[in-house]
Amino acid sequence: MTYIFFSRWLCRIGFLFLVLGLPKAHARPMTLEESLQHALSHNADLQIAREDLHKSRLQLRQGLADFFPQFDITLQYTRNHLLPTFFFDTPAGQQQFTVGAHNNLSGAVGIRQPLFSGGKSFAGLRIARLFEAFSMERARAVRQEVHTQVETAFYDLLLTWELVRVNKLSVARARANFRRVEKLREAGRVSDYDLLRAQVQVAELRTDSIRSENARVLAALSFKNQIGLAPGETIAPQGTFRRETDLLSRGTEAELIDLATRMRPLARQRRLEVEMRQSAETVAQSESRPTLDLIVNGQWQAQKNEFDFAKGDFRQSWFSGVTLKIPIFDGFRTRAKVAQARTDTRRAELARKQTERDVRFTLVQARRNVLEILARKRAQMQAVDLARQGLKIAESRYENGVGTQLEVIDGQLTLRRAEAELARAKRDFAVALVHLERGAGILGEPNISKDKP
Repeated sequence: MTYIFFSRWLCRIGFLFLVLGLPKAHARPMTLEESLQHALSHNADLQIAREDLHKSRLQLRQGLADFFPQFDITLQYTRNHLLPTFFFDTPAGQQQFTVGAHNNLSGAVGIRQPLFSGGKSFAGLRIARLFEAFSMERARAVRQEVHTQVETAFYDLLLTWELVRVNKLSVARARANFRRVEKLREAGRVSDYDLLRAQVQVAELRTDSIRSENARVLAALSFKNQIGLAPGETIAPQGTFRRETDLLSRGTEAELIDLATRMRPLARQRRLEVEMRQSAETVAQSESRPTLDLIVNGQWQAQKNEFDFAKGDFRQSWFSGVTLKIPIFDGFRTRAKVAQARTDTRRAELARKQTERDVRFTLVQARRNVLEILARKRAQMQAVDLARQGLKIAESRYENGVGTQLEVIDGQLTLRRAEAELARAKRDFAVALVHLERGAGILGEPNISKDKP
């Protein structure tokens, strides 16, 4: 019959499409660990954060310079084209004489050692150290953000491969059902309508296979773009969906909130910012405090009309002492600076409290989401088992002439949906675990018990 011939070729074409759509043997295996390593090595935001961290360490070195003596050497040469002439009235008449020489050569050595700067040096050094820690937390935040994006993209890619597998199994079941109906039709036990329904089912699943294969290709492109691979490189993800995290058994919700408050990079940054603002108040207050410096100066000078200086032409002078500077009145400039610094401190404190509230909410939301998806995943696993049992019963009833072809098709459709939903539940649960660890501030950091706030 024409429709039987057509249906056979349709099944063969669909099977060929699935085979051609599968990854080639030369595809590059890609695990989650390799993906993270590649992404962390090529991510521009993380590289910028590392440069900022390097800059903060250089600023710390700059802050240390205020505690060391300052040493300067000055050399100066002056050519006097017209020497100054002085006139004096004397009893013998007006007299004049010329001062200086046409060539002046001088050198000076200066040493200044700060003894007391009103607390400015120590406060500046503390700000530099806090800023270094602040930059380290920013690098942690960027690294966790990259980790979240890459691991989510990896699970999205795994999901598309799982859906391709589910559709492949569905096509195989549909083709097996078509062969069974075809034999029953040849034996005269079923009608042409049953054979037509089986044929339509294969055609519909072929459409779904095309859609799932296209989704797999797009997910692969998105994943390669996320980790910095060339779009033309063929990859094959190696791994499974994440199924657990230590946070679920770590303690109560209150303990997890405390962990997140201590470990989240943003929360740490806010606390460091408050401390930096407090040190900035000390810097501003130091402008109204006395400063004391030790100074040592030496000078060499020689003057001659001809440029033929010798060692004996130079005269030396040395002196040392201390310089005490006491600010008396600066037009209320320092008072205004201190008031501004205190305002910045209050703003930083308010931002810290708001961030801690956001951290608590994010952690609770992520934990509840994990528990919800875990329950959905378990229910979906049970649904898959029940759908498989239902399909076996429907196929047995149909072969014994008790059931209908509609029951078999409905059973296959139910099983396919259940398997697809189970794959999505596994993906959602893995991503929820990622967001839970990120909400707690420990994503990508296994030694959480050793971390200190």
